Amino acid sequence: MGFSKQWNEQYRDNYHMSIWPWSKLVSLTMRMTDLRKANDDFAVMEVGCGAGANIPFFAAYTKTIYAIEGSAFIVNILKERFPQIAKNIFTGDFAKEWPVDKQFDLIVDRAASTHNTTPAIKEYLVQAHKHLNDDGILIITDWFSTEHNCFSYGEPTDDEYTKSDYETGPFANVGNVHYFNRKLIAELIADFELLHIEHLTSQVEGEDGAHACWNLVLKKRQ
Repeated sequence: MGFSKQWNEQYRDNYHMSIWPWSKLVSLTMRMTDLRKANDDFAVMEVGCGAGANIPFFAAYTKTIYAIEGSAFIVNILKERFPQIAKNIFTGDFAKEWPVDKQFDLIVDRAASTHNTTPAIKEYLVQAHKHLNDDGILIITDWFSTEHNCFSYGEPTDDEYTKSDYETGPFANVGNVHYFNRKLIAELIADFELLHIEHLTSQVEGEDGAHACWNLVLKKRQ
C-alpha cells in the first residue's frame, strides 16, 4: 500500500501546510551535492512534496524541478503557486511506476516514504534507483526510528515496522507510519552506496518519550 487518502483530507483541513524549507534537508543538500554549483539543467525530483516547502529552495539554484505528490488537492494548489514548473508536478504514488521518463541528479524525500509499508518502500527505492543519473544522489530525511516513542503504540499491521490508525499525537489521522532500525535500513539500501547516515533523538520537556529519526544520503551504485 502506498499513498494514504487520509493525507488528502489533512491538506483539505489545512494541516501539515509547511511553507518553509526543512533545515536538515537544506543542510544535507548543500553539504553532499553539487547544487551550489549547479546550472538550470540540474534535475531535482522531490517525492511526497506536500505543500511545497522545499520548492523555493531548489528554485534558487535550478529551473529543472519535478515533484510527485499523492494528494490531488495539494497538487492543484502547487500548480497555481509555482506556474513555472506546473507541468512537472504530478499527482501519483511514488511507490509505483513514476509518471516521468527522466533521470535526476538529485532525488529528495523529506518524511514522505516513511508513511508507507515496507513493501511499498522497497518499490519506491527501485524507482529512485532507476531514475537517478549515474552519479545521482538520494537524500532521505526523517525516516522514523524504532526508538521513536510513537512506535510503542498505534495499531499494528501485518508489517512489523508499520503502525496505523493513530488517534492522537503527531501521526493522528495520517494513515501508515513506518519505523526503521539500522538492520532494516541496510537491507533496504543494498543497491545504493551509503554516503552519510545519522540517527537523531530529541526530547521535549513535558512529553513522554523521545522523537527519533534517521537521515541518509545515498549514491546510485553502479
